[in-house]
Amino acid sequence: MRPALPRPRVLVVDPIAPSALDVLGDRYDMTVRLRPTPHDLPGLLHDQDAIVLRSGITLPGPVITGASRLRVIARAGNGVDNIDLEAARRAGTQVFNIPSVSSRAVAELAIALTFATARHVAAADRQVRAGVWNKAALAGAELTGKTMGVIGLGDIGGHVASLAQGIGMSVIGSVGAPTPERREAWAAQGVHLTGTRDLLAAADWVVVACPLTDRTRRLINADALAVMKPGAFLVNVGRAEIVDAHALHAALRERRIAGAALDVHTAESGTPALADFDNVVLTPHIGAMTTDAQERIGRALAEGLDLALAGRDAPTRIR
Repeated sequence: MRPALPRPRVLVVDPIAPSALDVLGDRYDMTVRLRPTPHDLPGLLHDQDAIVLRSGITLPGPVITGASRLRVIARAGNGVDNIDLEAARRAGTQVFNIPSVSSRAVAELAIALTFATARHVAAADRQVRAGVWNKAALAGAELTGKTMGVIGLGDIGGHVASLAQGIGMSVIGSVGAPTPERREAWAAQGVHLTGTRDLLAAADWVVVACPLTDRTRRLINADALAVMKPGAFLVNVGRAEIVDAHALHAALRERRIAGAALDVHTAESGTPALADFDNVVLTPHIGAMTTDAQERIGRALAEGLDLALAGRDAPTRIR
């Protein structure tokens, strides 16, 4: 009888659903080391066939090329900006993500943050906990009839647009390549495509839902914020680096915009600099953190890893 072949080794470095861990543990020789330091990561990865990560870990080129057995990098989410894709290509390491699995969950959080800013939910909560009942200071806005501008009409932004329309908002959007076909397709759904600057000037709520690229890095800078209405709100569920944090702080401090809500942050630890603002709502990157989305993420990860470790392309392989 032939001895059993060794099972592929999979390193998990960011939290995923317990059910997904159970599936991976049944199929692979799995190691879980959550959020290792940059110093520890190379040693953990050197004898692994695959790594599963989210946005909390950065995978630079030297770490990828130094892991001689590494065949698969599985990103449990939408973006891949924390992975050196060129190094992975040179090493022959397959990279895949699961871009649409959690899109609706992220979009629903964007809408929740829109409601929270409209009705000053965070400030109201702090008041009541402190024993203060000052309703007059909490007069907010209704969303019906207002305009939402969505920057990035991909999987997440498309869901945001649909949900916003469902509560009576009009929606305008901006995309990286507004071809006539895309304009016509979105117009058929009641969404007018426009330039980012015009969107910023017209929207009552601006939702950032685009990926981080060289073009979008600091897209929302001081000049962009200066175009926004004084009564407008900014909601970011994309990537922190799309918004210039210092410029946003200044705009809020000088009351040039009405407020902001951020689910993504440059540093995912400690107390953010914007925590002192009553008109800012902060959540700790929980867009995909629903039990439903986590179950879907787990299933998609397992299916993608099965294919990739068998030498086949995962459905969402990054070329």
